[in-house]
Amino acid sequence: MRNLLEVLDSLIDQWGNKKIILFLDYDGTLSPIADQPSQAVLPSENKELIEHLVKNPKFLVVILSGRKLSDIKEMVGIEGVVYIGNHGWEIEGSSMHFESLVPLHVSAMMEKIKYELITQLCEIQGVFVEDKGVTLSVHYRQAAADQEFLVKRIFDYVSMPYRRKNELKSHSGKKVLELKPPIQWDKGKAALWLLRKQEILHGKGEVIPIYIGDDTTDEDAFLALKDKGITVFVGESASIAAQYYLSDPDDVTEFLRHISDGVYERL
Repeated sequence: MRNLLEVLDSLIDQWGNKKIILFLDYDGTLSPIADQPSQAVLPSENKELIEHLVKNPKFLVVILSGRKLSDIKEMVGIEGVVYIGNHGWEIEGSSMHFESLVPLHVSAMMEKIKYELITQLCEIQGVFVEDKGVTLSVHYRQAAADQEFLVKRIFDYVSMPYRRKNELKSHSGKKVLELKPPIQWDKGKAALWLLRKQEILHGKGEVIPIYIGDDTTDEDAFLALKDKGITVFVGESASIAAQYYLSDPDDVTEFLRHISDGVYERL
């Protein structure tokens, strides 16, 4: 993979008058990873650059997160942005609203599992369970390294009976374990849904998606948008499907700074 900043000028020259959908993950992309989710504050420069891009009619800025929709909206707080929460399960902004319909029995099952997880994990310091409505997350970033195996073992013990019956699906991220309904929906499908809506408005081939993310859950979007736009992994380790990389959130800020200045010069 090449660093996106090395080829950015040539890519901007190719955009012409096309609509750009800029998909930006939050934790680890726009904001550095923090010990507690509440500590992952959006840097002021990134906020100013996004506010600048939102005013440009050539851009539709989309901020995605595994956080629930209300949380990511509060943490970013920018009008004109499309927000995608819960790994694609909730979408809101720019005169659109999408929210998955989760059956009541699934909600009741999630509530029961949440109680079981809290009960069995409560004595492990640095671990907490986050209820995001549609999904459940077990965070263990602050747990001691020798406790991580126990956290994963308890998570599997509680969730496996439901996973075996395909009542729930699980996936892991950066020091987080998550449970969600077994419906085939993820960040990639949410990105495609939004891309198709924009293609209806502007014409197929007239919309370029740019997706930037740092986690395993972003791989779904990298695969979904393969050959449709530009996909960028944030981090030093290799991505399975992304075309380019940015080293860290500072590189992401440099990218936003460059396109904010560069695109305005070319329009």
